Amino acid sequence: MYFDQKGPLIFSASIHFAVVVFFLIKSMVNPDKPPEELIFILSAPPSAAEPEEPTIEYTSDPFEIPDIPDLPPVIPEAIEPPAEQEPELVIPVEIESKPKPKPTSYKDFIKETPIEPQKIPKRQPPKRIDLSNEIDRLKKNLPQPSEISMPSTEWNELSNVNQDALSDYFASLKQAILQAIEAHPMTAKPLRTKVQFNLAPNGGLSGAIIISGSGDAVFDRKVIEGLRRLKRYGSPPGLTGAESLTMTINQIE
Repeated sequence: MYFDQKGPLIFSASIHFAVVVFFLIKSMVNPDKPPEELIFILSAPPSAAEPEEPTIEYTSDPFEIPDIPDLPPVIPEAIEPPAEQEPELVIPVEIESKPKPKPTSYKDFIKETPIEPQKIPKRQPPKRIDLSNEIDRLKKNLPQPSEISMPSTEWNELSNVNQDALSDYFASLKQAILQAIEAHPMTAKPLRTKVQFNLAPNGGLSGAIIISGSGDAVFDRKVIEGLRRLKRYGSPPGLTGAESLTMTINQIE
């Protein structure tokens, strides 16, 4: 704490000592020359001059009033009052009152307003189509069978009674085969096919094959499919074993 206060004091004393030594040396070097005096003059700043107000001179020129001639007096125009319009004559129109309709009965109303019957067009009878020609054409287009034949040796072994009964059976079997065969479209030439099949004692049909084709594969196939579809038809009388039968089916144009 002591050294902190002593340091600045020594520094200040050394500065003063240096200044004194400087002036002593200077006086010894230039003894005759007096030191220059520094003169400071304080003067007040100049006051701001007030601005001069401009003077405005007014000159009055003589003004002459022009002579105004006398105007004639204004006479108001006479305004005629509007003419009174005569009211239009309104002629009252008499409204004729319609007489109330008298009540009428239903019979009188029908007599006064008759109802015209509506004309209903007559239905024309349907045209009759002659189907006889069409039926004949379809019949011709159906397969036409020939007689069913069996080997002569087996046929001769049958009695006359069994031969007659078997002939009737073959006639009905032909119709059953025709119904089982599907119709074939009519062609330009007649078709003929010969088929062979086996007939069992119980009426079963099997082993159908084409012996002589018609030249139309579709027609031949329909014949075979018809026999396979029938499969069985009754029991042939007097037949003790399976027999091989042949049948020719014709389709006429």
